[in-house]
Amino acid sequence: MLKINRPTSADFLAGGGEMGALMRAYDWSRSPLGKPETWPQSLRTAVRILLNTNHPMFIWWGPDLIQFYNDAYRQTMGPERHPSALGQGGRKCWAEIWDIIGPQIQQVMSGRGATWHEDQLVPVTRYGKLEQVYWTYGFSPIDEDDGIGGVLVVCRDVTDEHRAAAKLREREAELARVQQLGRIGGLEVDLRTGFRNRRSPEYLLIHGLPPDAANESHDDWVKRIHPEDREATEKKFRDAVAGNVRDYSVQYRIVRPSDGETRWISVKSTIERDENGKAIRLTGAHTDVTEQVVVDLALRQSEERFRKLADELAELNATLAQRVEEKTRERDRIWNVSQDLLVVADRDGVWRTVNPAWTKTLGWSEAELLNRTSEWLEHPDDGGQTRSEVNKLIQGDLTVKFEGRFRHKDGSYRWLSWTGVPDRDHIYAVARDVTAEKAAAERLKAAEEALLQSQKMEAVGQLTGGIAHDFNNLLTGIVGSLDLLQTRLNQGRTDNFARYINAAMTSANRAAALTHRLLAFARRQPLIPESVDVNQLVVSLEDLLRRTIGETIDLEITASDDLWRTLCDPNQLESALLNLAINARDAMPDGGKLTISTANAHLGNVTADTPALSPGDYICIVVSDTGVGMSAQVAARAFDPFFTTKPIGQGTGLGLSMIYGFARQSNGHVTIDSKLGRGTSVRLYLPRYDGGTAQQVSAVGIAGHASAGETVLVVEDEPVVRGVILEMLAEQGYRTLEAIDGPSGLRILRTKQRIDLLVTDVGLPGINGRQLADQARETRPGLKILFITGYAESIAMSDGFLEEGMEMITKPFELDNLSRRIRAMVSG
Repeated sequence: MLKINRPTSADFLAGGGEMGALMRAYDWSRSPLGKPETWPQSLRTAVRILLNTNHPMFIWWGPDLIQFYNDAYRQTMGPERHPSALGQGGRKCWAEIWDIIGPQIQQVMSGRGATWHEDQLVPVTRYGKLEQVYWTYGFSPIDEDDGIGGVLVVCRDVTDEHRAAAKLREREAELARVQQLGRIGGLEVDLRTGFRNRRSPEYLLIHGLPPDAANESHDDWVKRIHPEDREATEKKFRDAVAGNVRDYSVQYRIVRPSDGETRWISVKSTIERDENGKAIRLTGAHTDVTEQVVVDLALRQSEERFRKLADELAELNATLAQRVEEKTRERDRIWNVSQDLLVVADRDGVWRTVNPAWTKTLGWSEAELLNRTSEWLEHPDDGGQTRSEVNKLIQGDLTVKFEGRFRHKDGSYRWLSWTGVPDRDHIYAVARDVTAEKAAAERLKAAEEALLQSQKMEAVGQLTGGIAHDFNNLLTGIVGSLDLLQTRLNQGRTDNFARYINAAMTSANRAAALTHRLLAFARRQPLIPESVDVNQLVVSLEDLLRRTIGETIDLEITASDDLWRTLCDPNQLESALLNLAINARDAMPDGGKLTISTANAHLGNVTADTPALSPGDYICIVVSDTGVGMSAQVAARAFDPFFTTKPIGQGTGLGLSMIYGFARQSNGHVTIDSKLGRGTSVRLYLPRYDGGTAQQVSAVGIAGHASAGETVLVVEDEPVVRGVILEMLAEQGYRTLEAIDGPSGLRILRTKQRIDLLVTDVGLPGINGRQLADQARETRPGLKILFITGYAESIAMSDGFLEEGMEMITKPFELDNLSRRIRAMVSG
């Protein structure tokens, strides 16, 4: 706690730069503090300290948390708050971050001690935009009459340091990735235990060893070394271990056991020693440098031949000595600029001098390159790029930099990175061969794309594998029951028919439920949204929930007063709550407590918990249990399809994914919070609905299914489905018409025949069911239409798809349910 002594000077507002002047000019008599002469001595002393320090400081004083700050702190504020923050109440000034600093201030003001926070994210609005600012700060109490009068804040904006640390972590991760892509083999040798070692996968690949080769002896390594390098390489290793060196490097050849190929290996190692200097551990990096060694050898041979040729030319052509000397001085000047491809051209772009690197890189001789412009070497697709850059230099540009492709003598192209500068008569240019870098970048890009594709295929494989497994089980039940039924018919027996039929129907209904869950996960299930009172719906489920979870689990329902209504499919919401209750029950095998609560929620901006929600009003349903909970890794996968922690046969892994799909399709969201041993809490957000209560169609009161001779047109492209519907309608006494696609159905609709109801599939060849309905109503206004769908594209689930007199039923359906729906529609 900050205890401040009385200052010797009464003029405590003196000095302080701009903020001192503002404080002296401020009319404090109109504030709760009154005139400065009446302020408590502890406040006056704290203000004096604040004004006379160069460190950012801030004071909140009194119950209203009246604000003071110095010039150093003023520099961290935007025009939105300075200078109006002076003398203003803290809660009003910092409303946007009060949920962060408010409890910290309260801790200090209530006498519970000072606070200290490092690298704390405190988003603030400055210069018209919300900035993610990181602070290190401390709140200290200021004593006043044996109590706490205010809070002294010492702070520092550490955003730049935070970003620098984050960037450093990113660079370290990139370095690890580059090492992996560069196939640098790691090796660690424990020299105390007889050459026991560990090797990375890249090491095994470089040395041609099988993936399961976990360890090797010293003799194994020596045998792999090329016979011509073996003795010298082993001696250098032993000398390094026995000596007092720390860094050990060597280059030698190996004969790979996998393919018998000879490869050059470059080794850079560090030897760790104990306090007595004895070697205890060697850590090394092995790199395959075969291609580099071959290139270096060829380069040395080429240079040697060039030197011999130069000597011979010098001896045979002594008369050209002066000209050679002039050319040598010119060439030396250019070589001092760069060791890359060098060229001197006139201001027309004609090449006058080139260095030998051109021949080494592109294969063309000096004579072939000189006294010509570069157009004949450029790639046709580069469109005269070099000429354009030369023109820039002629017109006054001091330097140009660009990249282009130049043709090798063998017909291939090399990427060259150019830098050019002009003088009065010439243009001097340096080109670097970046073909290898371009190729490496393309390989890296291809590797990244391959990794992304692999991750996508892994997700698809998991989903399809789960679907195939569950559907094969269900189809086995259906096919097996029908096979037994066929066997009994062939035997002339009728016993157990009901059992086989029930078994097949049970498996078929489970398959239908699985399909609906998959559609829910994919957000493709057809929903029938209504205005829902969630409190009433939750209370109506209480008896069912109690029977489901059993007597060992307490159920508590907390319904919020004045809960807003929401627009969703109530049946799907009930199914979601029942799924969550079953999951909670399974997580509490020894009993516990299940709590379902409702509340209104206003989201002012996007948060980490609700990233998929737009700002606005929502109702929130929270289902919490006191069960075993989940680890962070399990919770992160909880909404994945077919992911389950339950034993085989006790769960499909689609329950939570179905809830997620339902929430997102209803323009809401679902989150999960779980800790091992502390239970799980699931929050389901659904948008607020301000419309009226939706009218609900009820089948209660419809007596029977018999028709009064009405005519029903059935348009369905699947013959089996169409035949079943027609037979059911005929048995009910309806007059039926049929069509196999949209165009044939439209021809019937344009006749004079009586049609009381159109039953049509949504997905039809030719024209779809919705287009058929629109064209039918052009000639038959008010025609009642029942859509049938096994799935629903986005258009079928959009607002306005079902107009007045239209309804939808989802495949697969029970014929009795279809009959009731048709009876209800034709009877008005």
